[in-house]
Amino acid sequence: MMKSNKGITLVALVITIIVLLILAGVSISLVVGDNGIMTRAKDAGTKTNEADALESFKLAVASITSEYYSNMYTASAPTGTVAAYVASKIKDELETLDYSFTGTMASATKDGNEITITKTGAKTGVTILYDVTSSGNVSNIKLKTTP
Repeated sequence: MMKSNKGITLVALVITIIVLLILAGVSISLVVGDNGIMTRAKDAGTKTNEADALESFKLAVASITSEYYSNMYTASAPTGTVAAYVASKIKDELETLDYSFTGTMASATKDGNEITITKTGAKTGVTILYDVTSSGNVSNIKLKTTP
């Protein structure tokens, strides 16, 4: 009578372990690699934070500019340029949108202004560049790019 072998061989076990290790390595690199899921999620979070801050800044400037022009022909007419008016009101406007503010918004004679705003609870702020035109309008609002 022949003896029946009903188990797995050592070679089959070693091959199975090697295949599982290769699959585990590939899976880990897909999750935490340079172009992995974790990195892309972090980048997406950063871009969302930047876009949110930029939109809030634009909303704040638009709201203050609208207020400036609507008060132009009333008893409480603002003095100075729209840029100076925006500079005096931007901090309060951003704080109503749940943002804190650092930086300056200068007079209409200065170009290349920047402002850093941070959403409450966020780890990092977003720096935004903007220009002040000779007529006093705030324009060219964009994120600061780093070389």
